[in-house]
This record gives sequence, C-alpha cells and structure tokens, in this order.
Amino acid sequence: MGKAVSRGVGRKSLQVPAEMLARDVRSRVPVLSGDTYESVDVKPAKQKGGVAVQVVAEDVASVQLEFGNSDQQATPFFTPAIDDGFDQRNRAFADALMIETDDAVIRRAARAAKR
Repeated sequence: MGKAVSRGVGRKSLQVPAEMLARDVRSRVPVLSGDTYESVDVKPAKQKGGVAVQVVAEDVASVQLEFGNSDQQATPFFTPAIDDGFDQRNRAFADALMIETDDAVIRRAARAAKR
C-alpha cells in the first residue's frame, strides 16, 4: 500500500472515533446559548509525517465552561467525554481501520485487474 493510500485509510479510520467523541462532547455541553454546542467539530490536524484529526470546541466560552474562572464554577464537558467511552472508541477505530484497509486493497486489486 502506498503512502497516499495509507494516509487516506488512516484519515477515514480516525474519523470514526473522532465523530463518536464529538457526539459525546455535544451531549454533555450545558446549553446556554447553543454557541458552544454548535462549535464542537471534527477537523483535520497537522501532524508531521502522519495523519491526525482533532475534536475542537471553538467557542471562546468553552474554555470558561470547562475550567471555570474566578466568577464561574467549572462545568467540565470535554474531559469527561474523553474519559468515558475510551475503550469503545478504540474498538470502533480498530474495526474502521480493518474495513478501510480491506476496501483499499480491493480497490487496488480492481485497478490492477483493469490493466
């Protein structure tokens, strides 16, 4: 398998647990205005020599909600979501990786058969 194909397989496989984490984070966000809820997203991340995705809460208030400040008590939503379901996300990643790898091998074999 070539580098480009490997990166594509990795990117697609990482998307599965990242989406699971994003759903869990969204379900834990305290809904005040809805901005923090809507700001939780899965984005590609930069990683030298590899593939990565990240789950982010881009709303400025998300930091204040998660960690609190002198006027507001912390209401963690991101950290508990990371801790809960860790094994389930790992299994989902392993399954997705196997499926994506099989699909890539099948696509390559089909392309080779056409030649």
